Amino acid sequence: MQRKKVEHYEISTYGGLAQLAETLGLNEIKELLGSTLEEEKETDEKLSAIAENSVNYEAAEEPEAL
Repeated sequence: MQRKKVEHYEISTYGGLAQLAETLGLNEIKELLGSTLEEEKETDEKLSAIAENSVNYEAAEEPEAL
């Protein structure tokens, strides 16, 4: 699932930026990035649930190609 791959890149990026902001003492920016990071994690969980509950199920139901 291509979108999950994008979410993982976003999670990694926001996590790294939040850590950098904390290291630099930019606490307000760190909090903003941390909020965005949590949103990205929630989106990733939702995409995982969709994949587990529908996409993978639908793929399993498809007839095999010859």
